[in-house]
Amino acid sequence: MENNSLLTGAHILYDRAVERANEVRFMVPSGESKWKEITWHETLDRTKKTALYLASKGVKRNTKVAIYAKTRVEWSWYGYGLQACGGVFVPVFYGSTPSQAAYVINHSDAEILVTEPELLPVIFMIWSDLTKVKEIILLGDLGDNLIEITLNGLNAKTKSTLTITDVKSRIVTNNEVYGRGAETDQTRPDLFEDLLAAVKSDDPSAILYTSGTTGHPKGVVLSNYNLFTNAEDWIEVLGSLIPEKKIDLLWLPTSHIFGWGELGLGNTLAFKTYFTNPVDVLSLMTEVKPTVFMSVPAYWEKLYLTAKSFSDNKVEQIEKLHELTGGELQFCLSGGAGLKREAKEFFYDAGMLIIEGYGLTECSPTLTMNRKDNFDFDTVGLPFPRVDLKLSDEGEILAKGPNVFSGYHKDPESTKAAFDSDGWFCTGDLGRFTDKGFLKITGRKKEIIVTSGGKNVSPQLIEARFKDDPYIEGIVLYGNERKFITALVTLREERIMNFAKEKELAFSNYSDLVEAPEIRSLIEKQIEEVNKDLASFETIKKFHIHHGHLTVQEGYLTSSLKLKRSEVYKSFGEKLDALY
Repeated sequence: MENNSLLTGAHILYDRAVERANEVRFMVPSGESKWKEITWHETLDRTKKTALYLASKGVKRNTKVAIYAKTRVEWSWYGYGLQACGGVFVPVFYGSTPSQAAYVINHSDAEILVTEPELLPVIFMIWSDLTKVKEIILLGDLGDNLIEITLNGLNAKTKSTLTITDVKSRIVTNNEVYGRGAETDQTRPDLFEDLLAAVKSDDPSAILYTSGTTGHPKGVVLSNYNLFTNAEDWIEVLGSLIPEKKIDLLWLPTSHIFGWGELGLGNTLAFKTYFTNPVDVLSLMTEVKPTVFMSVPAYWEKLYLTAKSFSDNKVEQIEKLHELTGGELQFCLSGGAGLKREAKEFFYDAGMLIIEGYGLTECSPTLTMNRKDNFDFDTVGLPFPRVDLKLSDEGEILAKGPNVFSGYHKDPESTKAAFDSDGWFCTGDLGRFTDKGFLKITGRKKEIIVTSGGKNVSPQLIEARFKDDPYIEGIVLYGNERKFITALVTLREERIMNFAKEKELAFSNYSDLVEAPEIRSLIEKQIEEVNKDLASFETIKKFHIHHGHLTVQEGYLTSSLKLKRSEVYKSFGEKLDALY
């Protein structure tokens, strides 16, 4: 594959910034005037200085650099600066626990870590584990004593002996990066373009970690070509839906391919992007008046329910929806999980078509998409132009195409298992095609829960944490396309009876006992102990205690005692749904 000047986001950014130098690319929150404008010229300038600094630190093809921060404009500088010098981008989810963050940073072989002051407590907690990280770049305003104050507070709390000298020997500030990059630009003004020219289409561009059904998350390696071809398909299929006036509110995690893709699309199609966060995004719609909005189902559903509850009159409900969304919204994309049909129909009646598709991180990420004039709300659309799909004998969706990854980082066994003998990628999802060729997802072969917030949760990993619990016999997580995780709980009957006797609890039988407040409180404490070590979106928020047990005889376990999750959901789904 020969190099092409538009194979990476860095190339695209360069071309657009030259064309639109003085136009506004980003609007970022600012304390003084609420919003600060950042032009295309400044965007390219920051990216160039970042790239030149990274190159001076030895970043080149295959060098991994991790970014661990909430959604903020610097993701653009560092992500595309890294692409420009051929390095590999490793995003770390902002809500990761310290051990999860350490695993991704270490397993990816990241040599540089870009993070922010708010995460210093986490970084200091895992400091000694980050043996491969040579340098840590801190974004934002540090203040005079922030590092020292944070370190002293953590040392006092954890009895750590980490010193200021240890810390400062590996940390540089954002401003230092820009300053040194500017010096290089002065002495070698052609270096940035030379770096861009050296990037190849088959070079690895990113390692994105995604939840597995067992063990640690797997690092999906995507090449420049994987990402570029999928982006081309995306624009071919959906480009005509994007309005001439392009304003978006970017709140999605840029550590996830959905949010990162929105940032890249904004460069390609010249969006004016307002950066915000999950808490403020919906309230900002009336002020910013976006014409483009990309979100997970939970936010579309909140807008829908708010408008519906405003009045019993359909016309007034639709007027309210237009008010809530700012009145200018034209392009709507929902991803991460399935959106309820009634919400899509309501938006459509209001003149707003919510587009849904289907994909996986391993596919860069999109495989199918509904179209402007050819959609089916009960499906995830038609295959992308360059994507081939078929179903296995079991009904599993299999994929081929230039957007499909080649393997997992340092995991040949999982890579081999991800493809069938003919080279088709096994998605782990079950589906069927309609008479018109639309793909409908019918279930999951692999046990991954996708919440309505678009977060992937591996139930087996969390359920395994209760294996040795003295009171909980079994736990089954639930929450696909729901706002949070709930669980069905069964108890160790003898231990619970003994506990009741020790506490002198009055009960007539076991079924009554499991409903007692004292037992519920006991189980809450057991669950909270496990929740402490989980990312917020993985935590079990509510639970239902079953007074019986999950047995082979009742059809909930296989003969080898493996859980039949679908059977549990079939029997207890109504009770678990009632928890929401």
